Amino acid sequence: MGSMINILFRIQMSSQASLDILFFRGKLSSMEYVRLLRPKQWTKNLLLFAGALFSFSFHLDSLLRVLIGFILFCGISGAVYIINDIADREVDRLHPTKKDRPIASGRVGVTQALIFAILLILAVFVTSFLIDRGFFWIVIIYLVINILYTFWLKHVVILDIFVIAFGFILRAVAGVEIIDVPLSKWFILTTLFLSLFLATSKRRHELLYIEEERRRKVVNLYTPKLLDVFNTIFSTSTIVMFALYIITEHPEYWVSMIFVIYGILRYLYLVYATGGGGEPEKILINDPYILTDVILFILNIVIIYLWKGV
Repeated sequence: MGSMINILFRIQMSSQASLDILFFRGKLSSMEYVRLLRPKQWTKNLLLFAGALFSFSFHLDSLLRVLIGFILFCGISGAVYIINDIADREVDRLHPTKKDRPIASGRVGVTQALIFAILLILAVFVTSFLIDRGFFWIVIIYLVINILYTFWLKHVVILDIFVIAFGFILRAVAGVEIIDVPLSKWFILTTLFLSLFLATSKRRHELLYIEEERRRKVVNLYTPKLLDVFNTIFSTSTIVMFALYIITEHPEYWVSMIFVIYGILRYLYLVYATGGGGEPEKILINDPYILTDVILFILNIVIIYLWKGV
């Protein structure tokens, strides 16, 4: 516990020093730098807690380690978003919503944003190395893959959605690694198909609801029918993989299947009946039915865990 407190103190001191250098004596609002990190996207990093949830590691030390991992992934993913926004700033200026991002709008300069990203990456690397070497290497792989995505892979049809899915898998593996619990192949496959489902739904929304000249060229290589087929495959596979995970490893938690099936069906409804799916990170927060379903899913696992006395 003492080592965790020391690490948190180092994060705070490192972050404060970085911010003192970066903000150039307060010439720019610190909120612009927060916006650079896209805090609304941080819900994706909650996947790190899945390892603790499904391994029933509810003791304080494990939860604290996962919390630190969550913070670090918010940092490294934020740095990736900054690099992506720098690379895409010209295209973003044509986008109906992305044009308001700090770099695209000109509120934060490219040089300042790049310095911020570098300092953030260094702080995350050092802290990750101190916490867990396996977690450290996962962070490095995440950064490298996403830099490749920014400058190359996001322009390659089908590979673009697989890289997004791989990012979710790395989050899941990182959550398992940081608390040193066994890794389930069914859990990883569930994460893979769920993230492919979310990525495909996002591409479908871009294809149907964003003007052609304002969207990425790779989106135009898809067709609505093809993405509908992908969605059918990935949504079904998510349910099947999770069912296999529960049946083979945790049969006492079979009730959780109800919440998973409902969550997938609700998301499909939002995608096909309301034109949603463009910003999956917002759906978790803004849709009361999805949010309630997730809460009940977690409560179901915790209650059964306590009742069984596992």
